[in-house]
Amino acid sequence: MTVINQKHAEWLVNRGIEPTTAELSGIYTGARRETGEVVPDDSGNILVFSFKQNGVEVGAKYRAPGKKFWSKPNCPKRFFNCDVLSEPKLISGEEALLIVEGEIDCISAIQAGYQWAVSVPNGAGGVGKGKVPENNNDIDPENDDAFSYIFDSWEQLKKIKRIILATDNDDPGQRLSSELVRRLGRVRCSFVTFPAGSKDLNDVLVKHGPDAVLNIIQSSKQFPVSGVHKFSDLPDELGFTPISTGWPQLDEYLKVYNPALMVVTGFANEGKSTWTTQLVTQVAAANNWNIALASFEMKIKPYVTDHIGAVFLQKARAFWSPEDYRKASEFTERRFCFIAPEPDSESNHDIEWLLERAEAAVIRHGARIILVDPWNEIEHARHRDETITEYTSRAIRQIKDFSRRFDVLFIIVAHPTKGARQKDAHDVTLYDISDSAAFANKADLGVVIARIGDLATENLTGVFIRKVRYQPLAGRLGVVELAFDRATGTFM
Repeated sequence: MTVINQKHAEWLVNRGIEPTTAELSGIYTGARRETGEVVPDDSGNILVFSFKQNGVEVGAKYRAPGKKFWSKPNCPKRFFNCDVLSEPKLISGEEALLIVEGEIDCISAIQAGYQWAVSVPNGAGGVGKGKVPENNNDIDPENDDAFSYIFDSWEQLKKIKRIILATDNDDPGQRLSSELVRRLGRVRCSFVTFPAGSKDLNDVLVKHGPDAVLNIIQSSKQFPVSGVHKFSDLPDELGFTPISTGWPQLDEYLKVYNPALMVVTGFANEGKSTWTTQLVTQVAAANNWNIALASFEMKIKPYVTDHIGAVFLQKARAFWSPEDYRKASEFTERRFCFIAPEPDSESNHDIEWLLERAEAAVIRHGARIILVDPWNEIEHARHRDETITEYTSRAIRQIKDFSRRFDVLFIIVAHPTKGARQKDAHDVTLYDISDSAAFANKADLGVVIARIGDLATENLTGVFIRKVRYQPLAGRLGVVELAFDRATGTFM
């Protein structure tokens, strides 16, 4: 039996929550033993928020006097009140799943009469260094599994028709909301608007009462997907902020952003794959972005991973120390996942196969960039009577839809036509890519990589910026020369 003692009951009542509601939600009083373990004990001074799955505690968060917070170690991340995810009314769409930022907000919704509520397990942790709420000091924002609770509950989440997000009304809360929308799908998500001066649902409960909480939930508005919307219907979203490529001299001409489709082309053996892998590695290192890399032509181990490590360390592989190798391996493990066919697999590795794996990379690993290199190695399964041009246009539309839905930068490395070889590097454009003009027409960013210096002397490579949709914020058309360092295998 677990109970809430009088002191904790009074604290809950001051937050607008009846002790009985809290107890039914898995809250109890605990005490810490000499071993450090917290156990149910109504004589203790620790308020325990129990995370239960199928009625069994699988984790816990603790609140002690002096606003000390910590979590039960070595526990899987789960939504607080996660058993509600299997409720039939959520699956039928009769009710919407409410996702909040803290356990006390979840209990506030239940206290107000809305039982279909869960809380994320780590607040706004994992959505930006230095932006974690003050009291979530047990959460590491750099932890790659910060959103593992979504992947682990995906079989239940994917059946839920409607989702309402009620994260805190501050910058970390808005970033959390944006990340949840990206992973759960914009079409089924709605957002709430808090009264002026209220930060979260518990704040609303204390200041305005349970009816106000229900009204906020019931008045939620859908995130815009397409079409025309009134200004008042639009939620506050993060601004359009392109980020550095990692080459300062290139940033005047090209910056990357999401969602976007970027197409990179160039002649064989002139560095387009090397340049593109270096680009995503530099973005990952500078911005803590996770990358999903689908590399079909080159061996991932050791060629691609050694190149990633060389970029990260800025040091040739031949000179790595054991400590360098450890750092490079840890960075690659933390920031990259790889999409590759299973050996001897007989399944079709077509665009549907690719996007299904890319979706898993976003949901499970939090990928912000999907890099496909090269395009021609995907199995292009055309419909009957569909030309290669029609197929390519359809496939790129699917990719752009994916990019918008999951808020990712999708990069395609594509080979030019054989005829493009007859042109000077300065004359090659995205229209010289094999199969379709859709690469040029539908790309948001377009780059041609071509050697322009003598290999034996100058060793210069041109980065030709052929398309920038949002000029000048994301760059402008032009060319930047980079020198290739043979020792490190990187562009300087």
